[in-house]
Amino acid sequence: MLYELLAAVRPGSLMEIKEVIKTVGMQVISNGGVIRGINNWDTTFLPKKVRKHQATHTMGHYFLMRFDCDPSTQKIVRETLGVDPRMLKFSVVKMGNGKLDDISRVSGNCGWFR
Repeated sequence: MLYELLAAVRPGSLMEIKEVIKTVGMQVISNGGVIRGINNWDTTFLPKKVRKHQATHTMGHYFLMRFDCDPSTQKIVRETLGVDPRMLKFSVVKMGNGKLDDISRVSGNCGWFR
């Protein structure tokens, strides 16, 4: 199935953001999935203040990742991101029901942003 992950990482060093993306990507690939694309959206304001790990955040570094995997791998990704202290917010959305005709035309880039 095709999924889209939109995540906000606490702003800081670019290495932290790369490590989070690498962790998610390696989980998808090691469980037989495919990464369709990764878009870096840079640091911007969060819609509202987020209190996480005894700190209040107003800014977050956003990235979007599209990937194909089975539902159990998607669950592993969600569980991993849920316990990662660098993550502020994330959302995983199913974009297709798994039929090749439905997801073959979806690219790795997100056309609705910018």
